[in-house]
Amino acid sequence: MTATEYQDYLTPTMIENFGDLEVQSEWRAFQGLPYQYCPRVDIAVGPFNVAPSPNRTEEYNQIVRRDNISEFLREIYNLHIENIGDEWLNEVRIPEFERIIEKNQNARCLIAIEIENSSTKKHIMGSMVNAASLGRIGIGIAYNESVLRTFRRMLNYMGFLKRVEKNTYDTTNFLIVTKDQFEDIVTKNLDEE
Repeated sequence: MTATEYQDYLTPTMIENFGDLEVQSEWRAFQGLPYQYCPRVDIAVGPFNVAPSPNRTEEYNQIVRRDNISEFLREIYNLHIENIGDEWLNEVRIPEFERIIEKNQNARCLIAIEIENSSTKKHIMGSMVNAASLGRIGIGIAYNESVLRTFRRMLNYMGFLKRVEKNTYDTTNFLIVTKDQFEDIVTKNLDEE
């Protein structure tokens, strides 16, 4: 299965399991604004916050505390910690779960997912920044071991830059899972509340 086929498989599965939350494949954050770069994420979970105001901070705060969504995000978080492995002992600092789900208070969507297979390191870094910026929670799905290593190294690099007080981007709300891990989680029945 290619990464695109995997994305096409995941989207309807997520629509089925996320109930009242809208799920879109190839979601564009700033569509219709010709003067602004319009990042596109592979899969996004709404509600979508694309109007200039008001933002949906309180609505997102309530949604991330729903039992099914909280359980889903906590499983992703736990796998992220497992996937970081020894890297977190170097430069990556993993805050508590509560801090991560409250990090991006002015998100454009609830969850922004990027599926990475064979992209360049610069492309992967751009995907990380877009997912962390646009989603309350950004999720990077590593399609293979090489991409998982790249995600780890990128997070380690961001942590290093922060530690030595260089300009950096905060990707605290960006969580890394493998394609098999994500598929296992998303195919569970998330509608049980």
